[in-house]
Amino acid sequence: MVWQLISSKAMKMAKAVTNGNGSGVLAQVATMAKVSTGTVSRVFNNSTLIPSETRCAVLSAARKLGFRPRVGVRNKQIALVTEPPYKTLMGGYVNTLTQYICFALSRANAGITLITEDRISDLADCWFDGIIGIAWEQSTVALLRSLHNIPVVWLSDLYVESFHTVYTDCHATGRLAGDYLWRKGHRKIAVIHEPDYTGNGRADGVGEALTRHKLDPAQCLIKISNTIPLHLAVKQLLDAECTAVWVTGEDMKVLEVNWLLQELAGKRVPEDISLLGFENPGISEFQRPSLTTVASPLREIAEEAVKIVLNKDMKKLEKRDFPAHLIERNSVVAIGRAGI
Repeated sequence: MVWQLISSKAMKMAKAVTNGNGSGVLAQVATMAKVSTGTVSRVFNNSTLIPSETRCAVLSAARKLGFRPRVGVRNKQIALVTEPPYKTLMGGYVNTLTQYICFALSRANAGITLITEDRISDLADCWFDGIIGIAWEQSTVALLRSLHNIPVVWLSDLYVESFHTVYTDCHATGRLAGDYLWRKGHRKIAVIHEPDYTGNGRADGVGEALTRHKLDPAQCLIKISNTIPLHLAVKQLLDAECTAVWVTGEDMKVLEVNWLLQELAGKRVPEDISLLGFENPGISEFQRPSLTTVASPLREIAEEAVKIVLNKDMKKLEKRDFPAHLIERNSVVAIGRAGI
C-alpha cells in the first residue's frame, strides 16, 4: 500500500528523505514506534502476523506523524462506532441511524467497519480514514479524542470542541414539544425521557417553553427518567393529574406507554390524557390512536455525517444542526380554552 503525508510540514520531511520511494515514511514511523521498517511495512499491508500491541503502536505513530494511505489507490475506510447489540432496539435511534449511515457510505463506495462500544479497543488496531460515532460511553469519547489526524463525526452537539458534529438540538426539540402542548391548552405535562445529555436536554427544553409562556415548570412539569419501570412512570404521571405526556426518544417506549395508559390504567387517549411521542416511520401512524410525534431528520443527519467524514479533515471542525419537526395526528387533544 502506498502512503502519503497529509501535512505540509510532513510532506517536506518526506521529500527530503524518501526520494519518492516511501522508504523515509517507513523509517520515520519505525523510529517513533520503536520497530523495524519491515514491521511497519507489514502493518501497512494488513499482515495478520503482527501482534495487536505492535500494530497499535505503529498505527498510533503513523497518525501522530500525519501519514495516511493514499486515497487514489483504494476506497476510503470508515469506522462506525455504535452501541453493543444488546442495547440496540428495533426502530430505535441508534439502529435507524446505523442503517442510514451504512446505506450512505455504500453509495459513496466507502468501506465500512462496524465497531461496537464493548470492543472499542479494536479501533486502535486498524487504519481508518474517518470515524462516525453514535455512542455515549466516556471511554469511547476519550479514545476518539486520543486519535490524531483523523476526522471524527459525532452525532450530538455535546463535544463540539473535539469533533465534527451533526445533530438535532435537544433543547430546541424540547421547546418545540412544549410550545405545541401549551398551544393545545395543557398546563400539567409529564416528560418521560432518557437519563442522558439528549434526554435531559429535551425535558429541560419543555421547561424553557413553559417559562417563556409565563408558567412555572416546578408546578407544571414532571420529568420522569425512563430508567424506572414504565408502569411506575405511568402511575406517577396519572397520580399527578397530568393532562399530557411526551415520551422522548426513537426507541418505541411510547408504544409501551400507550398500551399501559389504555389497557392497564383504563384511560382513553387522547380523551383522558394526550400522548406525544417520537416518530417511528411506518409504525407511529398505525397505532390506536395514530400518534402525534416529533420527528428527527435521521436520514438527513446520516447523509451529512457521511459527507463530512469523506471530505473533511480536522483543520476546521464543522457543526450542523438539523431541526426536528412535528407530525400532528390524533393522540393529542386541545383542552380548556384552546379547545374552544
